[in-house]
Amino acid sequence: MKKILFLYLTLFSLLLRADQYSFIFYNDFIAGTDRHFTNGISLSWIDNHLRDYDINSSNFYTRFMLSALTELPFVEVDSTKDYDAGISISQIMITPSDTSISSPQYDDLPYAGYLACSFYIFKWDANSFNEFRLDIGVVGEESGAESVQKGFHKLIGNTEPKGWDTQLGTRYIANTLFRYGEITWAKNNFHTLDMDWFNQSGFEVGNFSTDIFAGTMFRVGQNYIKNFNVHYPYLREEASLLQLEKKHKGFGWAFSAGINTQLLAYSYILDEAKKEGYDTDKNLFNGSIYSGFDLYYNAHKLTFLYQSQSPYTQEQKDVDIFGGFVYSYQF
Repeated sequence: MKKILFLYLTLFSLLLRADQYSFIFYNDFIAGTDRHFTNGISLSWIDNHLRDYDINSSNFYTRFMLSALTELPFVEVDSTKDYDAGISISQIMITPSDTSISSPQYDDLPYAGYLACSFYIFKWDANSFNEFRLDIGVVGEESGAESVQKGFHKLIGNTEPKGWDTQLGTRYIANTLFRYGEITWAKNNFHTLDMDWFNQSGFEVGNFSTDIFAGTMFRVGQNYIKNFNVHYPYLREEASLLQLEKKHKGFGWAFSAGINTQLLAYSYILDEAKKEGYDTDKNLFNGSIYSGFDLYYNAHKLTFLYQSQSPYTQEQKDVDIFGGFVYSYQF
């Protein structure tokens, strides 16, 4: 685990010239619970804009990613669009509802950790974007989820989780994602308020998750950063970092609310747990409700959020609730 963290920190230190970075933290402790999707963290950065495919520009990483992407037969460079590429490191941990039991709880979700490095590129304009993403990761002990959760529980004074010895075994993961997002309506200075409505849809394919998803989000506020108001899928929110306007100045705020949906064809964690005897008959349709409050000051953005998630399995009766925060900075 220490070697993996050292490698990731070295990678980020070499790429701090990125245009923006963000840190995302989800935890159900904020919502007063401790179960299932119990923690998620992500550290992301995005390279500078590449306009008109300018090969003389300094953003080497975006040019490299775009060159690799255009090797695909269905992708062409559009000189009317902007391009941005980036990398993120993310970790997810999942536990059963009762973390005081050391033996497997076959009537609940298993312990599982997931660690991934994601490579993504956006093709976008002022109203819409296309995202292409590749996730490379690992499920199991190598994810480091056990040590992170035990350390966090010690920090906040919670009982140490006892069942990590029963977590799902090692599985190396490769997943792809495509997404389209669009600002379908916007109104500025309506009785001193700004408002917009954002919609998105996409799909994931791989040996971690195969699904299609869609979501809608409404926002109202004053002097907020104009961006794509993305908050789903979890820990894949870098599209919100794309700069749709010049540098933001002064204080601002915004309130957002929305709904996200998913049709789930395959989940490695749920399907593998089912093979091992857990009661994890997955629900094909899942939904979540989001609410968040943003604060802005110049190049800084801080979001506080609450999210409710419908049960992923047919055996679970109650929704899961978690909170979190997102911090981003624009260079």
